[in-house]
Amino acid sequence: MIPLGKTIIVLGIVSSLTILHVRCVTTPLCISPSTIPIHGKMNLEKLGKTSGSSHAWSIFGLWMIGRPDMKIAIDEALRTKNAMALIDITCYETWRYFLLFSITTVYVEGEAVRIVEGK
Repeated sequence: MIPLGKTIIVLGIVSSLTILHVRCVTTPLCISPSTIPIHGKMNLEKLGKTSGSSHAWSIFGLWMIGRPDMKIAIDEALRTKNAMALIDITCYETWRYFLLFSITTVYVEGEAVRIVEGK
């Protein structure tokens, strides 16, 4: 027979680990060729990879404070490289769960480009 004191300690440790467990879920949202129409004969200057994000908090997983906005994430990615557009875009969303709240985040990643006046 297991002593009562040890049982309570083990149950307390297991309960604490279960309550404090952080869980993360990732879901793909989109894959897109570009944020603006790019015609075949346009001259593009590639500025490098960039990313942006937008997030919102949720209390008890029920009441969200704000909404994660993909436009904000795209604007952040463009601003980072001072770009006009993104190409080869990937978007995804993550949910991170904590004890009393969760965070939902939208991520946008892609290649930053600037349209260059050609000949």
